[in-house]
Parts: sequence; structure tokens; C-alpha cells
Amino acid sequence: MEEVNIPAFIATASFILIPTASLVILYVKTAGR
Repeated sequence: MEEVNIPAFIATASFILIPTASLVILYVKTAGR
């Protein structure tokens, strides 16, 4: 990786992290009951 495409990296990270975070939050809320 000589050239890192920062906008693409951020977009990919957001695309992966946002749904994952949502699922984790939903799971914690459900498991906490």
C-alpha cells in the first residue's frame, strides 16, 4: 500500500462500522432486558 485513498478508506470504514455499531447497540438493548 504505497498510496492510501483516504476518502475511500473513510467511506469503507463508515459503511462497515455504522451497521455494526447499530447491531451491537440493538443487541445490548435486547440482552439488557
